[in-house]
Amino acid sequence: MGVLKRKNFLVDDKALQKAKKILKAKTESEAVRQALSLVAFKREVMRAFDKAAGKFPDFGVSGRG
Repeated sequence: MGVLKRKNFLVDDKALQKAKKILKAKTESEAVRQALSLVAFKREVMRAFDKAAGKFPDFGVSGRG
């Protein structure tokens, strides 16, 4: 984890509580940190997928041999 920095922002409380429950976070801050990490991870996965798809033109296409 990087350096923690205090921030002040508005957030949809229902969405935050839902994320907290889904992520099994103990605190709201932990839920926000986990959600941000998941967004960054998703980007890395999608970039890797795009890179693999570019190397293998038939990647993900069913019915081709």
